[in-house]
Amino acid sequence: MRIVQLADLHFGAEDARAIEAATESVTQLAPDVVVVSGDMTQRGKHREFEMARAWIDSLNRPCLIVPGNHDTPLFNLVSRASSPFQRHDHYFDSYASMLRVDDVRIDGLNTARGWQARSNWAEGSVRLRHLATILNRDVRPDTIRVLACHHPFRSPKDAPLRTRTRRGGAASEMLAESDVAILLTGHVHTPHVELIEEPNGRYLAISAGTLSTRLRSAPPAFNSLDITPTSVSVTTHDFKGSAFEARSLGSWKVAHLKPK
Repeated sequence: MRIVQLADLHFGAEDARAIEAATESVTQLAPDVVVVSGDMTQRGKHREFEMARAWIDSLNRPCLIVPGNHDTPLFNLVSRASSPFQRHDHYFDSYASMLRVDDVRIDGLNTARGWQARSNWAEGSVRLRHLATILNRDVRPDTIRVLACHHPFRSPKDAPLRTRTRRGGAASEMLAESDVAILLTGHVHTPHVELIEEPNGRYLAISAGTLSTRLRSAPPAFNSLDITPTSVSVTTHDFKGSAFEARSLGSWKVAHLKPK
């Protein structure tokens, strides 16, 4: 099966040319599902959510969307503290459910917060009980499990943005010990794949680029994953000129992503 992984669309600061080209590329790739790893909007405005929803609907694919830190109302401090994801849920609740295609199951986890008692409130935070609930769900033994969230549990090596996800280390160890093989994230605006090794297991951490003008060290980009019962292949699609160009990020055996 094929997954297209998007992240950091930042409608309100979107790259209109990249969005238009991505529409055509996703259509050509014909994925079984689309996963968006957070930050649909730039400032959490209703108009931005409306634009994002209209674009996602236009892809006409089964989709799982998790919120990012930019999907909270930036200027409404009361709402950001009391009900930070009310707008996001209003527009994307129908895209919040678990997806399953063949032997692949994809769950979502919210790592974003409307406010935190630290200087960089935009960094992620994992509620370990919520993560444990997802990891402990009964699934068939032959299922290849995927988890989607916005913030990486471990800061990606060589990424221009270093992240400090609260309880990320504990979450990474829990994920590695579980039967989840793949973690899909965003936030760093850079395509990246890394095999995360923990004492009791491992998993494949995959970050997608951005389709916005908020670039860091890479052009606008998105990922595609091709998953078989035995292998996972990851391709990033870089926006160059007026179209996206495919670039392989590697392939891994599913057996190597199992707990030790």
